[in-house]
Amino acid sequence: MAEKAIKEQPYNPMTDLVTVTLPRATGKEETELFVALNGKGYIIKKGIPVRVPRPVADIIEESERRRRRQDAFRESLRAR
Repeated sequence: MAEKAIKEQPYNPMTDLVTVTLPRATGKEETELFVALNGKGYIIKKGIPVRVPRPVADIIEESERRRRRQDAFRESLRAR
């Protein structure tokens, strides 16, 4: 009997879920973070592990990198 060929599904990054945990909000900081990707919005609660698609986690990570660079730049300006 001939075996049926198994059709591989193409990789879909939106089904590749990863867990992210944002630092808890302090003071008057927002308790949630809104991230939009391809017309879909995600509201991520801070301080709670949440599973999100990998591209959403990448957006959060890039945003954090840019914030740290901004903070370092501001600090260097203050030091002058």
